[in-house]
Amino acid sequence: MHREDIKAALRKAGYTLSEIAREFDVTPTTVSKIVKGSCRSRRIEAAIAEKLQVPIEEVFPEKYADLHKSRSFPCRS
Repeated sequence: MHREDIKAALRKAGYTLSEIAREFDVTPTTVSKIVKGSCRSRRIEAAIAEKLQVPIEEVFPEKYADLHKSRSFPCRS
């Protein structure tokens, strides 16, 4: 999904990036970077997919299309 589609889908489902950040004790900037694709957190990516009720590989296909070859870009808060 495109990052704007992810944000819109989260809003439609009743969530904000700030709420997700609070839930996982990270900054809203970190969640925004995850949605943009500039860093990774499987824990938060999986939570976003769960909130959207969509498989993680559909929300983040560039990262999870081939789970065995996914690259990691850890987030720095």
